[in-house]
Amino acid sequence: MAAEKLVYAATVEALFQKALENRLTPACRLRLREAGLDLDQKLSPTYTLEQWKQYLRIAADHIYAGMPTEAAYYSLGERFVDGYFSTLFGRAVLGMVRLAGPRRTLAQAKLGFRTSTNCSEVRVVERGSNSVEVWVNDILADQPTFAAGVFARTMELAGGQRVAVVPEGFDGQSANYHVRWSEQADAVAEPQLASRGDASATRPPA
Repeated sequence: MAAEKLVYAATVEALFQKALENRLTPACRLRLREAGLDLDQKLSPTYTLEQWKQYLRIAADHIYAGMPTEAAYYSLGERFVDGYFSTLFGRAVLGMVRLAGPRRTLAQAKLGFRTSTNCSEVRVVERGSNSVEVWVNDILADQPTFAAGVFARTMELAGGQRVAVVPEGFDGQSANYHVRWSEQADAVAEPQLASRGDASATRPPA
């Protein structure tokens, strides 16, 4: 019997207690609590994958009401990364990401997914000097643009410029992503994690 697909508490913390904390309305918090996520209580060690997907639907509906679903999920992916890197563990990882640069960071993508869930496998194949293909067996969301936002924001923080992440072949669970970027010629300015303005939140997926 296959193991139940689970999402770890640190993943929920990064998005809902770090990245979105100030954007969750009372109505949104109520919907989340009804779905099994009470943010006023200590988080459970794990949540089922279906619970996590429901939490994403609620966040997309409340926080990005009126925005195309694909763009809403892309922005949630970006914000998840910012939230993750603001956690105690994430801050330590961020230093390594900045030193590693885009290519080596992406090559280690499978490690990042393994700290988020017990069910994701990742394969990375180089396609060019600044181009790779990433296959994810379970993207953890209803829309492939969530993981696209995760990859894009991570690459930006690793020093990539003009990052483009294009999801292809989504079958409801797995998907391929073509990731392209340019290297920075000059010193990398300190990325700002504290707050990403609404302009970036409404950026359509690549």
